Formats: sequence, structure tokens, C-alpha cells
Amino acid sequence: MGLKIGLDIDGVVADSFPIFRRELNKHYGKDISRIDNYDMSKVYDVGWGDISAFFDQNVEYLFSEPKPMKGSVETILFWLKAGHEIVFVTARKCGFEEKITMEWLKKNNIPYEKTVFAGGASKTFAVREFSLDIFIDDFVSNALEIAAMSVPVLLLDAPYNQGKLPQGIKRCYNWEEIRCEIDKLK
Repeated sequence: MGLKIGLDIDGVVADSFPIFRRELNKHYGKDISRIDNYDMSKVYDVGWGDISAFFDQNVEYLFSEPKPMKGSVETILFWLKAGHEIVFVTARKCGFEEKITMEWLKKNNIPYEKTVFAGGASKTFAVREFSLDIFIDDFVSNALEIAAMSVPVLLLDAPYNQGKLPQGIKRCYNWEEIRCEIDKLK
């Protein structure tokens, strides 16, 4: 029997942050070379409402433009063929963001049977609802909440998630490492 694998989208399956950074730099007239805080309002020194409005106004482009992370599509297809179940759990919202996301998955030939749009809420409800065996994310807060449920988390390395990790969370630097970690669990 295969594993039930939870996957975040932005920063894990979709290489979103380079697009976010490029467009935010243009919008704010800055030359930020890396986003080292998940709260981009701190990186760009503006109010959270400003960042939120920017994303609302540009959501279609920001969510449809990213390429898949290197190795993500091939690994997802491999896992599905091997009998694993994939549940995408994203902080994106239902409605328009959902429509853009589904189009992006389709355009990039990423099969999706189960996709949860948490809309910024904790992802723990989806972990419980689908009885996920492992979760892959890039946001430390999500990783900590999920690991506290005794569900192992693979944290895809990013400039904004540095620091010591507690037991139950393993840092991976690319999709090849993620695939190896899942192979160990089978």
C-alpha cells in the first residue's frame, strides 16, 4: 500500500518565489536579490495590506507564470505510478485562485485528484482529513504545526526557512532528496 503524501504548491511544486520577487521588485522599485522572510511585507518594508493588495491585483500572473520546481513533476508521476496518493494542500484561496491553480497543474501535466485550498488557514485540518503519512512544505510554521501532529515533514530549503529544525522535520535541498526520503519510508 502506498503513502498518502501532502504537497504544498508555492515554493515546493511551483517555483513561485523568483516570480514573486521579480514582480515585487518592479512594483516597489527595489532590487531585492532574495526573499529571506516569508512575510514579504518585511522584505519590502511595506504594510501587509500593501502586499496583499499587490497579490490580489496580480494573482493571475503570479500564480500562472511559475515553472514547476526541477524534478517535481517527474517525482509526482513516479509516486502515482508506484501507488502513492498525492494531496495538494495550498494556502491559496478557493474561487479565482483555485481556477488559476487547476489550470497551472493541467498546463504542467501534473495530475491532481485531491487539492485543498486552505486560504491561509492552518493545513493541519487537511492532514487530519486525509490521514496523510508525510507532508512536504517550505513554510516553517506549517512544518512545525504538522510535525506536532506526529506527521513527518520534509522542508524544502529556502532562504526564508533557515535555522535549526526540531525532530520530525527534515530539510531537503531539492526534489531528488525528497524522492530519496519518501523511498526510505515505503
